[in-house]
Amino acid sequence: MQTARICQALGRDHQFFFANGNVPTQPDAGAATISDEYFGYVGSSIPDYEDLYHDLLDVINSHGPFDGLMGFSEGGAVAAWMLIENSRHPLTFGSFKCAIFFSAAVPFDPDVVRSGIVKPVDPAIEGEMIKIPTAHIWSSEHDVNERAAQSLASLCNATVRETFVHTLGHNVPGSKSDSEALAKALRVIERTIERARN
Repeated sequence: MQTARICQALGRDHQFFFANGNVPTQPDAGAATISDEYFGYVGSSIPDYEDLYHDLLDVINSHGPFDGLMGFSEGGAVAAWMLIENSRHPLTFGSFKCAIFFSAAVPFDPDVVRSGIVKPVDPAIEGEMIKIPTAHIWSSEHDVNERAAQSLASLCNATVRETFVHTLGHNVPGSKSDSEALAKALRVIERTIERARN
């Protein structure tokens, strides 16, 4: 629902598969209310992270391969986590060509999780781990993930990284009626896809 207008605008040339979370949760502060129920990808225990890893492998094996990843908030962090896993253990989740992040949280470090600790990746230590073209779209106003989105962007190769900062809060441009923000977000996404094709 949150990316419907983005997908509609890109849909003539692209197909989408949605891997939704199945862990009951509450929406982030500032997120638009769009449903009576909300689901995330992980809870608070290490087995939750192990389950997510295997669930995502099942999705890739059953429905992939996929050219790109797209995620909002926690979904963006999960997408980034998959790319970090691929950077350390090539092709674990297939061969992605690009990624689109909306108000994405910083991903947890998959190698540290294996040791029994949930800890985010530190861009100051790890540097630009994600080498494929990426688009980073977040809000400078009322976005609970503004700092996290900036940190995630710094984990991605600056020469193939696009950013767009809007003022719509913790939302995906187009999920409300702001057509200017939607158009700008689409330009950033289209440039990223074009880089991936080249």
